[in-house]
Amino acid sequence: MLSKLTKILKKRIDSKLVTSCILVYSLVLGNTVLAEYRPPADQKPPTTRTTSTVTRTGGCRGDQQTTLTALAPQKHTGQTVSSHPTFAWFVPDTESHPLEFRLYRYEASGDRALIQKIQLQSDRGIMSLSLPLDTPPLVTGQKYHWRVVLLCNPNRPSSALVTGADLDVVATPHELASKLATTNNPQQRSHLYASAGLWYDALSAALTATNTQQRLELELLEDLAQLEEVDDAHMVKYSSRIRPIIELERQQNTSYLY
Repeated sequence: MLSKLTKILKKRIDSKLVTSCILVYSLVLGNTVLAEYRPPADQKPPTTRTTSTVTRTGGCRGDQQTTLTALAPQKHTGQTVSSHPTFAWFVPDTESHPLEFRLYRYEASGDRALIQKIQLQSDRGIMSLSLPLDTPPLVTGQKYHWRVVLLCNPNRPSSALVTGADLDVVATPHELASKLATTNNPQQRSHLYASAGLWYDALSAALTATNTQQRLELELLEDLAQLEEVDDAHMVKYSSRIRPIIELERQQNTSYLY
């Protein structure tokens, strides 16, 4: 009799546990917001396509499947509403190397003027840098170019890997500002920025999200890879650089969880 009662209680407990797990999982999925990046309606081709200058793959050692890659649009100019935006790139090498971040301003003549240079050390995976708040703000309506230079051998400048992208600083649309004022949730803010065509702000918000089970920045990169599928015949498809990065990051994320 006691054994039968124990089995009945166990079944009820297991049933409640399963129901609770399903409910929690449903709530998590219900609150999940995908970024869904949509390019600006007035897409502009970049003035400089730095990624095209990187002809060597595999990082400094040359034995990796990925290469130094700017995580930003290449077929069109990415936008930001931030005066001190965040930039991100992927480094394939496990060994740390000196790395330079450079920011240029486009002049009326079309020439670029170097306005910032920041010395860093590379770290394998996705790296990001927000412009320091004590530096001059970027100007709305101005176009800039950023790049990172990975110094594989500081004594041999020709061995350096270079990648980067253009960006336009634009004003925050009134409707977007109203929506942003209603939430501090990084996932929701990333979605709002992505829907408004603000790549740099969407990626910045995604990188601050703490949900390790859903790498929101990888969803953004998937969107970008699809947009970059069609490219010039003389250029290496940018999507072919992003997709291995997405796969590698997802594998590492799975290893971290389990």
